[in-house]
Amino acid sequence: MFVRSVAPVAAASALLLSLASAGAHAQSSLQIYGALDLAVGSFQLSSNTGAKAVTKVSRNDMITSYLGFKGVEDLGGGLKAGFALESFLQPDTGASGRASATDPFWSRSAFVYLEGGFGKFTLGRQANLLALTTYAYNPYGSAFGLSPAVRLTFSAGSGNDKGDSAWSNALTYAAPSLGGFKFTLQGQLGEDETKAQGNSYAATVQYTAGPFSAALSAQKLRGVTPPKSTTFTAVQDQTFSMLGVSYDFGIAKLFGQYGKIKDTGFATNLETKLYQLGASIPVSQPGKVLVSYGENKEKNLSSGVAFKHGIFSLGYDHYLSKRTDLYAVYMLDDEKRPGYKKGNTYAFGVRHMF
Repeated sequence: MFVRSVAPVAAASALLLSLASAGAHAQSSLQIYGALDLAVGSFQLSSNTGAKAVTKVSRNDMITSYLGFKGVEDLGGGLKAGFALESFLQPDTGASGRASATDPFWSRSAFVYLEGGFGKFTLGRQANLLALTTYAYNPYGSAFGLSPAVRLTFSAGSGNDKGDSAWSNALTYAAPSLGGFKFTLQGQLGEDETKAQGNSYAATVQYTAGPFSAALSAQKLRGVTPPKSTTFTAVQDQTFSMLGVSYDFGIAKLFGQYGKIKDTGFATNLETKLYQLGASIPVSQPGKVLVSYGENKEKNLSSGVAFKHGIFSLGYDHYLSKRTDLYAVYMLDDEKRPGYKKGNTYAFGVRHMF
């Protein structure tokens, strides 16, 4: 059911306010938070249609705007319970969702969790582990509009992942940190009595020691749930693995990624290998230069035909405060297929966290 009026929002707000009032006596807390991201500039992607650059007000290039509510209750004995409800939005038009009305209202997150000395169990719609690793090891983070790594994995039209950056009907277990290591398991239930849509699984192991960090994530996708519309059959699946590393030298933080996506049982099976190299370079206390190049090699496993797609982003990010930053980014999009021409994007934007 998609939200097409303010009534559900008003009802949700009233419920959350009543919970906040009741929770004041139970060592509870409630937080309202989110992000807004808008840019103006000239936008053009690589294409074979002769599409020209468009000057426009653009949304969600450095972060996908959202509104969130989260709360936590201290249950005693080191045990905590909490929740998060987060809704994507399009601040250039005021519409809900990421790019269309197909997103459910709480499409960013809608989960509850229990956390204690045993680790953390989370149940509901939540961020996908492969997406989190992709975000963490590139200088543009979760920038769906401007990050080469994100565009070449999860963006529609550029990436070959058949899942989503968040999984519905998901269960996640994050083990307690041990000697710099973190281990996380995730599953998505297909919820299909015919078994055509199967259960999907993912795992991440991450190690951090001082300025060094590395993570390896892998998943097997056996079906998708709304808002994705792809339908799997019982013989279809997709595997996706990603290795990410970073090292902060102080004068610059370097990033690297290597990933592989492989289809099985589809009419057209693709194998995609991708990498990304990048850096975040402080040039003043509030400002840093962001540079990243990513490339994937897509191979048709039936015909053997392969193509490359490269994206280069160079930008400057300047923080006016801890919550507000201005950015200017140039992105070159070069899909190396017959008849395709390069696309050039120039974006000047503001991102505000609250």
